[in-house]
Amino acid sequence: MDSSEVQEVEKLEEIDPDLSDSNTEESEEEILNETSVSALDMILKSLWNIRVFLSTLLMDYVQEANQSLTNDESVPLEDILRIFLLNNLSLTHPLEENGVSKLFLNVLELIPRWNSHFEVNEVAKTICIRCKTDMAYSGERSYGIIINANSLRSAFKDFAFENILKAIRINVKRLCDKEGCEKRNYVDTMISNLPSAFIVALQWENNETEKEILDTASVLATEIDISAIYRYEGDSAFTKYRLVSMVWSHGDLYNCVAYENNRWVRHFCSEMEVIGDWDGVLSSFRELHIRPEILFFENAMPRDQMFSEQGSED
Repeated sequence: MDSSEVQEVEKLEEIDPDLSDSNTEESEEEILNETSVSALDMILKSLWNIRVFLSTLLMDYVQEANQSLTNDESVPLEDILRIFLLNNLSLTHPLEENGVSKLFLNVLELIPRWNSHFEVNEVAKTICIRCKTDMAYSGERSYGIIINANSLRSAFKDFAFENILKAIRINVKRLCDKEGCEKRNYVDTMISNLPSAFIVALQWENNETEKEILDTASVLATEIDISAIYRYEGDSAFTKYRLVSMVWSHGDLYNCVAYENNRWVRHFCSEMEVIGDWDGVLSSFRELHIRPEILFFENAMPRDQMFSEQGSED
């Protein structure tokens, strides 16, 4: 256990002095996996860079959780949330390959009131090219898009990033509903509501060369228009999203790269280093042999309007 882990254990015991004693007999079985804890920490670091998590929604949740964890009002909000998740997630084993996005979904399951801020409610429609029947399929709920990192540098290498995401969405066929037809047709995916944050998860083979990693990362964009990915049928003018943070794997641990104070920074363990501009981020991908696994985009709506709309929804 390194020094940062020792500090975390001490912090945990300060908040709940009975926690260590109550689990003494099972401590060997419940040792947290360092890699999994690192992934959780970097997911949380990424989330704290999304404005919606500074809203009343999060404040209310943390106050509720605080009552069950500690009576010490000086405990930082980040620590209250982290302790809750450490106590309720299964982090005793290493993550599966490309497992960061799954861990993020597990976090959402524990905090259900956050889900609506990430949910993308999709409706698929098409017209059969054989029998001309109009079809609408039942809605599906997702939390973003999962793509094969290899596709960014091969099949779609000449596409802009948001157009690659659109191509992945439309590259789906479904059977015609009309009896006797059963022609497979491409479908058009529509959404009517915009999520506060949009997630893109990349799946890697983990045997990529330095050049392949750079070629993949170079396709990424710091801004996307969700109306270029889905057919948007709502009335909001704010369809653009900006990249605010990423979680990437680096050896056995995870890092977070976030846009803070008008420059990109890298968080690893309890340390932070300034990277600078986006070109510096791409250089870090190449030099550190890093694979970004989950990207967090935030709606570019002005802050005052964002929270005004949240209040009207509540």
